[in-house]
Amino acid sequence: MYRKIIKRSLSNMRDSYLIYILACSFAIGVFGILLSMGDSPSVHAALHWWNSFIYEISTFMSGLFAFFAFIYMIYVGGFFIQRQKNEFLTFEKLGMSRWVIVMISFFQTAIVQIVAWLVGLLLMVIFQKFMGMLLFYLMQIRYNFATSFGGDTLLMMFWTFLFSTIILSLLNAIKTIRILRKKQRKINVKTRWWLRIPAGVFGIALLFSAQVCTWSLFTDIRMISYSAKPLNEIFFILLAYIFGTYLVYYGFLPTILNLLQKIHAISYSGLNLFSFKYLKERLFQNISILWFVTELSALALALLTFCYFGYQAVHESYDSSYPFELAANKDTAHFIRKELKQTDAKIKRKYKTNVKINLTSYYNKKSSTYMKQPMTFMSYSSYKSLPKQMRKGNSKINSNEFMKIDTPTGIMYQDQETEYNIAVKGAPMIAKAKAGRAFPYGGSMHFGPMMIVPDKYYQNMPAEINDTFYGWNFKKGDQLQKSQAERLKNYRYAYYLKVNLKSSLKDSTIEVIKKAPKQYDASVYTQVGYLREGNIKKRFKQGGGFYLYIVALFSVALLIALGSVLTLRILLRDDYQSRQLRTLQKIGVEEKEIKRIILRENTWTFLIPIVFALVQSYTAIAMFDSGRHISKNIILIFGGYIVLYGLFGFISYQVSWRSIKQKFRL
Repeated sequence: MYRKIIKRSLSNMRDSYLIYILACSFAIGVFGILLSMGDSPSVHAALHWWNSFIYEISTFMSGLFAFFAFIYMIYVGGFFIQRQKNEFLTFEKLGMSRWVIVMISFFQTAIVQIVAWLVGLLLMVIFQKFMGMLLFYLMQIRYNFATSFGGDTLLMMFWTFLFSTIILSLLNAIKTIRILRKKQRKINVKTRWWLRIPAGVFGIALLFSAQVCTWSLFTDIRMISYSAKPLNEIFFILLAYIFGTYLVYYGFLPTILNLLQKIHAISYSGLNLFSFKYLKERLFQNISILWFVTELSALALALLTFCYFGYQAVHESYDSSYPFELAANKDTAHFIRKELKQTDAKIKRKYKTNVKINLTSYYNKKSSTYMKQPMTFMSYSSYKSLPKQMRKGNSKINSNEFMKIDTPTGIMYQDQETEYNIAVKGAPMIAKAKAGRAFPYGGSMHFGPMMIVPDKYYQNMPAEINDTFYGWNFKKGDQLQKSQAERLKNYRYAYYLKVNLKSSLKDSTIEVIKKAPKQYDASVYTQVGYLREGNIKKRFKQGGGFYLYIVALFSVALLIALGSVLTLRILLRDDYQSRQLRTLQKIGVEEKEIKRIILRENTWTFLIPIVFALVQSYTAIAMFDSGRHISKNIILIFGGYIVLYGLFGFISYQVSWRSIKQKFRL
């Protein structure tokens, strides 16, 4: 008999259990894939220098992911127990022992979890190779990923399955005990409009203050190492977003629905009034869940978008600092050529550019100091002859304009201020220079800022030092062996500049020193002889790709879990709500009208979180990114979110309508 009861309960809610099982299975599959990546032989063979990093990050992220997945299972598992509340109370009235009812709840939960784990393990086996190849693609590794599960991974999966299933079953059993002990019906206290409207206004004020504080944060973030102000601003922004959104939901959503009911222009006539009241009550009951899904969806979207933008911005910054795989100045270029002749390196691209080094003096507004330092000068025509990708991060200039390229103070501060009144030794003052951040031949080839000047200015300007820069890119790397790289270390530093500053820029001079000085001070600058950044650049891209892979998996899994929460909330109506729909049918509401109720309920339940989550995440991203990447890339991320939740909404509508139709035999 007990087996039949469990079977019937699972059958009655099979659509809801199916969605729950699929969401749990996806989470279990992702957990297993993350866990297996840490000890995968393919990953270790392809990333031998990242072994420790990959294992530690995989272990940490899989544990963090398992924690959040477990919280989801606890939260959603309570929906099913609450849905069976009247069923359990009926069993007790018919004489069934409480402990028998509790055991039914326990075994029912255990069966669902076992099925979810079996499907999740199957997904893990099927998709591990695909996810491994995706990881290698993001890390730009050409290597065939082979499916493999180590003994440690399988053992960890078994213990996780065992303990999570037992704990979830026990928790649902405890919830069943509480239902059987608390038989009285809960009295709902209605909050009046005079409390809701001020709460909604205060919520809007909190959201507006969060936007203002976000703007201030991006100005103060550079002080985070020595000031508590940025941390306080972050804490306030989080609280303001969380509580502000809830108060807006709490204050204005019920008020707007009540207002719509009373406006004659859109008021319902006849029996449709009951339909609207049912829809309104359902939305009232789901305010907390709508708020919960909105905030976590905004978090997942912001996390995914910031991760992608950060990944892109860091790579752009790195490419600006190291545009060539191998770069050198005229002192070391012939040594580089000599070593390359002994390898199988296939040169894809090489460039040669003459530069001048001279003394400059100007007032730096950012540091509020008067700067006197050497600066590298390049002519406009030489600058334009370089590849476009090297100029991509700089301001656009014409043949008569100047541009000062300086090292950015951080990834978030790529837009630098225009410099004025730059005095140059032996040349006319530069009245205005646009800002740039991408150094030709790499920032490390320079000891300070660089200036792009018109050709005529460059030709007439005297130079303290004349130099030439060379750059090479290769099809499959420079192929330099370890012994060759060791020999090249002797030419790492080409020469040293000792600046003799006087009160007048005209009287100041630069002394070239070939050997390293015994004592370094602020007046000594180093000219790097060569840069070999191909391998480091490759490792950097691999680390960034792995970071993007982890965050993307976490964010997508979170969005899927939240979408399933909304779907299950719609499907798992309690008996009181089912009786309301049944009453509407009995008093003559047509099938088409009830179907319209289900459609509106699904539409509003999914539309409200989508709109609020997009607005919150878009505003934060717009402030952070200053619109630089939004027009090109945010459409894909936000569009994917809309499509994903639209798919959940469509599925929940179809399943919900089918369930209602079968139950009432419309």
